[in-house]
Amino acid sequence: MINLFILPISNKNNKYIKLFHDSLVNVNKDLRLLDHKKNTVFGILVYIILNKKTNDKNIIHIHWPTILYGSRYLLKSVLLLISNIFLILFLKYILGVKFVWTLHNFYSHDFPHPIIDKIGTRFIRDISDRVIVQQKSLKTEGEKYVYIPHGNYINAYGPIIERDNELRESFGFKKEDILLISIGSISPYKLNEKIIKSVINARKHNQVIKLLIIGKGENKYVASLENLVEDKKSIIIKNIFVPDQDIPKYLSISDYSIFYYDDSEMTSGGIILSLSYGVKVIARRIPGSEMVNANSGYLFSTTDELEAILLDIKPTYEKAHTDAIIDSVKSQSWDRVGAELNRIYISLFNYEI
Repeated sequence: MINLFILPISNKNNKYIKLFHDSLVNVNKDLRLLDHKKNTVFGILVYIILNKKTNDKNIIHIHWPTILYGSRYLLKSVLLLISNIFLILFLKYILGVKFVWTLHNFYSHDFPHPIIDKIGTRFIRDISDRVIVQQKSLKTEGEKYVYIPHGNYINAYGPIIERDNELRESFGFKKEDILLISIGSISPYKLNEKIIKSVINARKHNQVIKLLIIGKGENKYVASLENLVEDKKSIIIKNIFVPDQDIPKYLSISDYSIFYYDDSEMTSGGIILSLSYGVKVIARRIPGSEMVNANSGYLFSTTDELEAILLDIKPTYEKAHTDAIIDSVKSQSWDRVGAELNRIYISLFNYEI
């Protein structure tokens, strides 16, 4: 039996971990997913020691390294990192635990202690037996690095729905408007200010472009974005949490999802979510944008390129286009992800597949 511990075991603001977990539930009768003491490193250590008389093998799969040292307080962050480093070294070299890391970001979004993050990320990279990358374009070395795509979100938040015209009109958007949407957390790493400024410039020549930024963010940051906007009927910012069940209808009112990430971003769940619900994307070129093609959106590298795209785009809400967009991520099913993860876990202990 292989015991699998996932760090973190849950994420209330993102279905990714639940979908990841569920993809493994029935993939292998000899793979047991455990949730012990919220899957802290110490809790896992205690569990393994108490059960060390069994012949079970153990794997810890880490997603975001900040779970090992995340704190806004520097001293606490340092102490967490040091203690968890020692615990992990004991788990790996004394108890024979294997480690897998899914590489989501180049570095942590908005973490206040970048040096701690750099040390922690380097440690996790070095200690891991396998590192999963979710982009074909990412350079890898040897068998340690394995490509497995990010699973799609098709129907994950409910079925795709037709355009909710009542909701669209409630914001004051007209039928002929081209609505760009940024949905989800309103965070500095998304560079919303660059999106806003680009839309303001583009609207000088293309008045039908509108922007809706909706999600939860720090009040001070959201206020700084609102201060950039003079025409609050054309660029609307809503600092509210969007419940899971409402995500399909908000996506339904948009013509495009728009993304302008900073250099920390490697994989974008937001891009995959939009494509999964048939919404074209306009995104900065990051590794995670490699799935965007001519049928599913536009890519840019600079603000000038973004503004050129905005000046030329047209409304695109057509069923045929919607199907083609969804097809671009359909192959990235969670069944596929679970099967490929299982092969990796088994290979760590030389089991026969």
